[in-house]
Amino acid sequence: MGSHQRFPSKPSISSLKPLVSRSLNPGALSYRRELGSEGLVLRWSNAGDKAGCVMVSCLASLEVEGQESESTMRYYEPFTDDAFHGGSSSHWALCVDTSPRENLPSPREPHSYTDRIRMAAQNAPERVVALVYLLPTEFSFDSDAVRVPVGRTRIVACQRAHRGETVLKALFEMVNARAVATGCAFMLASGAPGYYRLFDYEYALNVGRGLVTHVSDVRPYTPPADDPFSYNLREATLDDLPTIERLVQVLAPRANTEIFIGVKDTATLRAQLRWALGDRPEAYSGPEYPVHPFFVLEKCDANEPEPRIVAAAGLTLYKRSHGADVSPLLWDGMENVSAVVQALVPALINAGNELPVTGGRAPGQLETLDWTIADAHPLRRWLLAHQLAVPTPETSRFDPSSALWVTIPSLPRFLNALVPALNARLAAAVHIFGANYTAALHISASRAMGGSVILRVTHGAVSIVSATNAKSDPDQRVSLPRAALIQLLMGYASWCELKKTYPDVAVEPAAVPLVEVLFPRRSVSSSMHL
Repeated sequence: MGSHQRFPSKPSISSLKPLVSRSLNPGALSYRRELGSEGLVLRWSNAGDKAGCVMVSCLASLEVEGQESESTMRYYEPFTDDAFHGGSSSHWALCVDTSPRENLPSPREPHSYTDRIRMAAQNAPERVVALVYLLPTEFSFDSDAVRVPVGRTRIVACQRAHRGETVLKALFEMVNARAVATGCAFMLASGAPGYYRLFDYEYALNVGRGLVTHVSDVRPYTPPADDPFSYNLREATLDDLPTIERLVQVLAPRANTEIFIGVKDTATLRAQLRWALGDRPEAYSGPEYPVHPFFVLEKCDANEPEPRIVAAAGLTLYKRSHGADVSPLLWDGMENVSAVVQALVPALINAGNELPVTGGRAPGQLETLDWTIADAHPLRRWLLAHQLAVPTPETSRFDPSSALWVTIPSLPRFLNALVPALNARLAAAVHIFGANYTAALHISASRAMGGSVILRVTHGAVSIVSATNAKSDPDQRVSLPRAALIQLLMGYASWCELKKTYPDVAVEPAAVPLVEVLFPRRSVSSSMHL
């Protein structure tokens, strides 16, 4: 997420000054606050900040400041539009430069898209110098026992002249406050580990490890001679939208997953699929905004009047290499999955090779396919079984493309949001505790996490109260360092696993059965890794 080097801080946090007649709540749309005495101001975005947000966002893709490419600009531009994600124009926490600009060159008529965006950003009365983009998402826990809103920091970037902890810490304060105002139980990010730890994020979720297909190792698919059917791959159209939406639901059964990451409702899912298939506002419908090809695999059966879609896959071609990313990978849950993967992979390779070379993509035949899918994806094991893909090299314990970093700004708010899931876990363990089980846990947490809490169980029902408001302090205590506590709460690891890694994990013996039931290791599924 941008260049993450640390530079000397500009102003100190103590130099933050409120402006008159503005909200002092950093999460409020009307929030506005001076940062030091150099004309820097913190505020939330509006439609007039589009060009500035686009330009600074390019730095998150490691573009050279002042040499931002057109393709990267066009990639980030939709993020500023409400048509892409509802409320996108106001989801950016910004630091803007309001100081007067001297000796500005005479404005000239921009001759290109990049000139127009760059000139609009440079000539704005308040110029964006740093930003954090907050994208709302949703988590489901324990077979959809509860759904909780979550804030995801999707883009983080800062101009070199203003890099330092102070500016970005102030922006993350705004993002966390917005999350509180919108009821978010916790915050999510993906990116550079050391960078996010500066802002209290810890590695706590991993959807899975990617797979890679080396095209030279793939043999053409030859169906059995006595099969009365064949498979055909074609590009998807908007007419296929209902079928593709159904395939997504097949592979995203919230009712059968322990933790699920997805969009908040069906309407949002449908809107995102329409965007992927090219049904976009006129401003983004030209060839300058390429639609990544989306393919469907049809089964043509002599005994059926019409072909039937049995699988689908999106293909994103890389610009600087002879490779492509496959995501999502969908299946109808009924067709012979072994035959599906054997027919799909060679067909995808052929389709990718036949696509026109546009947008700066490297010419030549595909050499690799990267599969961004979860460990729990049903097609994963068949890709491996038929030697159509191999796991990516294990240079670390996690795959950066699927690792997620979590911060819990308020432990009381987080646990209160999960009470229905905690009750479901207790109910499933009634044979261990009995129906009238009563207990209390003191879960220690730092002030940065909202302080310690008392978790009470009364006749099988969980309640949460801040430790400072509790009338009594139970003897049963749970004490873990911050990173281990977040991993325990998110189900990344059990406390037994964590105590092998962290020497200061402490759980009172009498509390162990309750901790093991309330906070077990959980598997993660995601609509982002289908």
